[in-house]
Amino acid sequence: MGVTARLVALDGLAPESGLCWTCPAPAICGPGDSVAEPQRSTLRLFEDGREIGPAHSHHDEIRNLGCGRFSHWGTRLYLSTFAPALNPDQCRYVALIEPVESDERRAILAAAAAVDADALSPELRYAWGERVFGAFAPDVRLAEFGRSFFRDSGFIADYERFDRQNYRSLDRKFALAELLPLALRRPGDLCECGVFRGASAFLTAKAIRRAGGGRRLHLFDSFAGLSAPQDSDGNYWQTGSMACSRAEVAANLAEFDDLIDFHEGWIPDRFGDVAGTRFCFVHIDVDLLQPTRDALGFFYPRMVGGGLIVCDDYGFETCPGARQAMDEFFADRPEPIVHLPTGQGFVVVESGDTAR
Repeated sequence: MGVTARLVALDGLAPESGLCWTCPAPAICGPGDSVAEPQRSTLRLFEDGREIGPAHSHHDEIRNLGCGRFSHWGTRLYLSTFAPALNPDQCRYVALIEPVESDERRAILAAAAAVDADALSPELRYAWGERVFGAFAPDVRLAEFGRSFFRDSGFIADYERFDRQNYRSLDRKFALAELLPLALRRPGDLCECGVFRGASAFLTAKAIRRAGGGRRLHLFDSFAGLSAPQDSDGNYWQTGSMACSRAEVAANLAEFDDLIDFHEGWIPDRFGDVAGTRFCFVHIDVDLLQPTRDALGFFYPRMVGGGLIVCDDYGFETCPGARQAMDEFFADRPEPIVHLPTGQGFVVVESGDTAR
């Protein structure tokens, strides 16, 4: 029979500093976190029957912020009450000591399954989600808890017009929507290379209308998916990936048809349609080296000063060709590439006289 989990009461709590109290960790807990292993402890802590946390909190946060944060550091526990009106000596604390699993992922999932999520604070639920996510993707880090854009109901509604199942590009679409007002302070039309189902184009057209209209949004796409990848594009994409018919895109963007010009064809075949146009914003989302290179070569000389070029694929390991094209193109130009944690890269064009 395997070793079962145990609940052990804490003894010897004493004030440490600020909102932080401390006591010896129960001997059966084993060693806690350390500088070398800052996430070693698997101890879970309960205050009057309610699980508190996050665990592994910085001690200054425990002292200054409280709200149930705690740390099992070395042989001691440092904790704060979930209810700020109470001191820890007014509460009953027990530590849950779980058996060490040879399969760490299984142990994390088992611990998460035992949690009553409804009894946790939003921040602690997020911390548990982060822990489970880390078991499957240990080399990836989730962003900070409490970002307000998740509560932007208008933006979420726009996003969900196009997808209610996959939210992986939610942060990229939000960043795009936030960059557009910067570009729209400058004169010129707007452009997108690589349209897919039209979600980014929808946000762009909506920004144009909000800014008073008077500009065109030019959409360039084969509507037959990607062209053939080269060796430099890696092996993630295939010819025809991301195909979506022009009819579907036009239907998705019907409310902005007075602002939009479609340029159907392979990049760069239809670029000549706008050879005499100046642009304040160009969104490049074509995933591959050659069409990214072609788009940069054509549109950069036609940008107004202060205009933005955004490469949607710049920071993705699945799109090495797009990054190569951006890096090579701007290597001897004055504009630095701003690499966003969303995966996008963008430049602010310094001068409207960019022709070479």
